[in-house]
Amino acid sequence: MSEPKSLEGRWAALKDRAIFRISGPDRVRFLNGQVTNDVSGPLDREAVAACLCSIKGKVEALVWISAAGDTLLLDGELGQRDFLLARLERYLIADDCEIQDETGNLLLIHHFTKCTDGVVSLRTRIPGRDLFVELRAEVPFEDDQEIKKEEFEELSLLAGIPGAGFEITGDEFPAELGLDLRAVNFHKGCYLGQEIISRIQSVGRVKRRLRIIKTEEPVLRGEEVENNLGERGYVTRNSRLSGNFFSLSMGLFRLGDSLAGEPKYEPVLSRRTIGHNPL
Repeated sequence: MSEPKSLEGRWAALKDRAIFRISGPDRVRFLNGQVTNDVSGPLDREAVAACLCSIKGKVEALVWISAAGDTLLLDGELGQRDFLLARLERYLIADDCEIQDETGNLLLIHHFTKCTDGVVSLRTRIPGRDLFVELRAEVPFEDDQEIKKEEFEELSLLAGIPGAGFEITGDEFPAELGLDLRAVNFHKGCYLGQEIISRIQSVGRVKRRLRIIKTEEPVLRGEEVENNLGERGYVTRNSRLSGNFFSLSMGLFRLGDSLAGEPKYEPVLSRRTIGHNPL
């Protein structure tokens, strides 16, 4: 399925991101002990997605991490700003580093232009670049090429990016949300929830899988559905109109034995409503 519109030369101001700067000589060691991905690589060239998990290995937040000089920049959903700061500070005990909330100072621009400023980042189905600028700085791109908030939200949905309060409720493993493929490094050192996440990977099975849902009629969060693979599940967010002919949403589906260990699948599925399960 192609993107709704060509992204070449376009850009988006992601104003709904909480941004934190982590500095100090122990910044990499500290953050590696908190997130599921490896932050010891060349993050000044390419950002990584990562999960913050509970001790039981359940996803609590999805963040992106990049490097800016001798600091690390971590961004997550604006609605989780207080949670992210409290979660990071909770485990800042013996490490020599500082956490600074930059949410009111920096703006994240994600762009697909020929400009090489910023770091490569995968926030849709094709790579773009993350560029952090001062909040009131002039944006260095053409106004008529801006991707508006609603359009970027659809691009994120088509990429299967789960959202806090919808797909991320604190009761899902990374593998159930497809985040084991994009936000987990299974060869790095210990982090909160690592033992359980690694055990699931070694067994190769999850009971549920996040799917993108394509429907002819709108569906509501909590609605029980059956897809064209015969899987049953529930809608995790109200659907949104995409074009003039169908709606898009996401849902968590129970997997049959034949598909339980299979991480790759057709991402856009039709559905048949079978009931409602209020969340």
